[in-house]
Amino acid sequence: MANEKEAQIAGLVKGALKGVAVIFGLFMISHFFVGCATIDASHEGIKVSKVGSDRGASDIENVTGWVFYFPLTSFIEQYPTFTQTKDYDPFTVSAKGGTLFKIDPTLNYHMVKGQGAAVYRKYRKELPDIENNILRTIVYNSYRDVANTFTPDSLVNNRVGFEALVEAKLQKALTADGFAFENITSNLTPPESLQAMIDAKNTAVQNALRLNNQVAAEKASAEITVTKASGIARARIIEAEAEARANELKQKTLTAMLIQQQWISKWDGKLPATQLGGGSNMLFQVK
Repeated sequence: MANEKEAQIAGLVKGALKGVAVIFGLFMISHFFVGCATIDASHEGIKVSKVGSDRGASDIENVTGWVFYFPLTSFIEQYPTFTQTKDYDPFTVSAKGGTLFKIDPTLNYHMVKGQGAAVYRKYRKELPDIENNILRTIVYNSYRDVANTFTPDSLVNNRVGFEALVEAKLQKALTADGFAFENITSNLTPPESLQAMIDAKNTAVQNALRLNNQVAAEKASAEITVTKASGIARARIIEAEAEARANELKQKTLTAMLIQQQWISKWDGKLPATQLGGGSNMLFQVK
């Protein structure tokens, strides 16, 4: 009986080992022959075929969620569709005349949803490789082409217009490649010698404007003083003319009656002792 039980136990163990071996074998087969990937909402997934003469260029399938595939014949590529920030190493571009300016750009962009298959067909690279090569070239060419249309002075004094033209070129180029431009910072830096010359020129212009303003202010002040003095003088002339006119009027109003009233006011009440003429009319001397 003991031998029989031992044989049964041995048979069970042997069967369990076979089951484990089968499961392990199936796992290994699935590992080599069946793959699984998860595509979340912030990425775009494409299933690319490894077979065929064109090796995936024409046989691409957009996929989402849980995706099963055969690693021997296909693979999954994922591209993020959220904002990407790429800080590029500085480079130089030349303005008209050959003056070199340093650009230290930082690009913000994202891949347009639905463009993953087109991006892969065109470049067949992962996003970091595309950023470091394709997109960097686009950024550099945009700055180079626009800078060549500016003189050094205008490039320094019109940075807003310069960057607007660069952004327009970037937007057009990135859209053609399946990406959406968001914004870019240029960190434009002119040569130190040019910046010193521009600063000196701006200082001279500001000083000239300040002097012109000062001269204009002094001129205006002088004009105000002259106007004020002229007004005072004219007021005095008008006052004098008015007084003279008043005196003239007073002289004209001195009638015989007024003279007689003045004579009466000065008479002491005594009659004269000498009669100068006949009749009732007498002439008295007013003292």
